[in-house]
Amino acid sequence: MAVYTSLTAADVSDLQSHFDLGELVEYSPISAGIENSNYAVTTSQGEYVLTLFEHHAPDEVRNFVRLARHLGSKDLCVPSPVDDTEGLWLQSLKNKPAILCRRFSGEHPKQLSTAQCAAIGRELAEFHLASSDLPDPRHDERGYDWWQSIAPELSRDLGDEDRELLNDELAFQKAQRQHWCQLPHGWIHADLFHDNALFDGDELTAILDLYNACEGAWLYDLAIVANDWCALPDGGVESERFTALIDGYQSVRALADVESSFWNTVLRGAALRFWLSRLLAARMAKSRSEELPAHKQPTEYRDRLRWHRGKSLSKG
Repeated sequence: MAVYTSLTAADVSDLQSHFDLGELVEYSPISAGIENSNYAVTTSQGEYVLTLFEHHAPDEVRNFVRLARHLGSKDLCVPSPVDDTEGLWLQSLKNKPAILCRRFSGEHPKQLSTAQCAAIGRELAEFHLASSDLPDPRHDERGYDWWQSIAPELSRDLGDEDRELLNDELAFQKAQRQHWCQLPHGWIHADLFHDNALFDGDELTAILDLYNACEGAWLYDLAIVANDWCALPDGGVESERFTALIDGYQSVRALADVESSFWNTVLRGAALRFWLSRLLAARMAKSRSEELPAHKQPTEYRDRLRWHRGKSLSKG
């Protein structure tokens, strides 16, 4: 995690001069970035985040930032780019696409509460409904087809027991494909872990990192949240937080009967997806003689998948 493009005060001041945001007071790098370079920028009129896209062309940025623009216009708490004095939001800095967004207050939640789970459930439902009139959602590059194509290669890194688990789950999900296609679909966040949200106490102040947003089943998006926000150390899901999450979501959008009856399968699918993606991340880290952080280990989602499968089996 690092800032990949270094900026001087003159660089930031020159960019900021295109906006009606007062004078530059200070700026500092934000080290939490993984793919892009981010800077905290304070002007005489407020606080902002400057993002430079390290690996994307301007047209790509326009494509995946249009969702944030759309949701921002509907007053959802997402970082939406600010227009400059000529009405342009996409900038260029150091020959890289750049955007300036208002910085939200709050912190990433650490000890997750039922109130926070209810709040993120409500906002996720608002996200789904508010984005439903935005056409042409992006393809999910790590969806069902990716699961099936990447698994044989990644299974080489597993022991016999885990390889059997992976193959069995892939076969199960393949058999359920028709049911997946019947679920209500639309834009999904696809990566709404608790470190992609900000809270002031139990009040949600922002949903961050919409760059993985794509087309998918809304229930799958909710399952991704449940598998992270309601997690227990043993791989299970804590019932009170889970109930608060679902109740919060349904206070805005009620689940269809087909969704309620398909919950366990989708929870398993969401666990499978992140088990696979973390296996891939572990392989890539190993190739660089690095290790994944302790809180990003593949075994977390392997254990969550096992837990959901046990729940399914216990019901016969």
